[in-house]
Amino acid sequence: MNRAQFAALTGSAAAARAIPARAATSSSIRAATGTVEEFALPFYAVQKGFFRDAGLNVELSFLHGGGLITQAILGGAIDFGVTNSGSLSSAHVRGLPIYLLSPGGLYSTNAPIAHFIVAKTSSINDAPALNGKTIGVTTLNDMVQAAAMAWIDKHGGDAHSAKFFELTSTEMAPAIAGGRLDAAVIVEPQYTGIKDQVKLIGLPYESVNNGKPFQTTGAIGNKVWVDRNPALARRVTQVMFHTAEWANKNPAEEAVLIAQLTKIEAAKIAAIPRIAYATKSDPNLVQPVIDVMARYGFIPRSFSAAELRAPGA
Repeated sequence: MNRAQFAALTGSAAAARAIPARAATSSSIRAATGTVEEFALPFYAVQKGFFRDAGLNVELSFLHGGGLITQAILGGAIDFGVTNSGSLSSAHVRGLPIYLLSPGGLYSTNAPIAHFIVAKTSSINDAPALNGKTIGVTTLNDMVQAAAMAWIDKHGGDAHSAKFFELTSTEMAPAIAGGRLDAAVIVEPQYTGIKDQVKLIGLPYESVNNGKPFQTTGAIGNKVWVDRNPALARRVTQVMFHTAEWANKNPAEEAVLIAQLTKIEAAKIAAIPRIAYATKSDPNLVQPVIDVMARYGFIPRSFSAAELRAPGA
C-alpha cells in the first residue's frame, strides 16, 4: 500500500482493533488473494475442494497486491487472505491486528519470481543507469520496492535517487512502452506473459537475503476473527499447509490452475519453473524481509519475525 493509504489505515490502531468480526457460527469465511503464483494457495484449495473437504465454506475474492489484501483484512471486509511479507511486517510493527497463519511462496534461485525490466530499446542495462529514473512497483513502500532498492544499491546504483510509482502488473509493460516508466519490477507469471516485449536487467529478490531463500507471501488473519474463531482459523491453517504440500508435489496440475488464475497460456505457464511453497512455519524465512524493510525506512524498526505467528499456528 502507498504511504497515504497506510497513513489513513494506521491513523488509529485502537480503532483498527475494534473492527467487527463475525462469530464462529457464520456460514462462510471471506477470503482474498492475488492473481499471481505466490498468492495462489487459496485458489488451489478452492479448485481442488480442500476447503470443502475440511468443512469450510470459503468465499474467495481477488485483489491486486498484498497491500490491498492487508487493508481489507484490517477493515473487516475479509477474514483471511494472502499478503506479502512486507505488508504483513508493516501492519504488525504498527500494532495493527493481524496474525500470520501459515507461510506461502518462497523465493529461490531456481524460481526467482521477480524481474527488473526496461524497454527493449532502452539504454538502461545495469543498476547505475537507474539513478534518477522512474520505476514501477505493485505496492509502494513495501517488500518489492525494498528489494528493488537493495538490488540497485548492491549493484552500484543509488536507489534513493530513483522515483518509484505504484501500478498493477498489467499496467507495467504498457507504461514502459509508452515512456511513462523507465523500468519496473514484475513478478511471475506476468513476466513470462510479456517478456518478449521487454528487456531483463536483473533479479531484485536475490538481494534480499544474499540469494538464499526467503518467504515472499503468507496467509494472514484478522486477529479479532482468529481470536473469536480459533477452531476455524486452525482448519484454515491446516488447509493452507496441505495445499502447499499438494502444489509442491503436482507442478503439472498446478500449472493448469495458474493458467486459469492468470489468464496466461498454459504452455507459457508450464515453461516457468514452479516456485516452492513453505510447508512449515519458519520465522527465519521472514526475517530477511523485515530487515530490508527496516533498512530502507519502510518500517520504523526491525523486530523478531516470531512475533507474527498466530497462537497455535
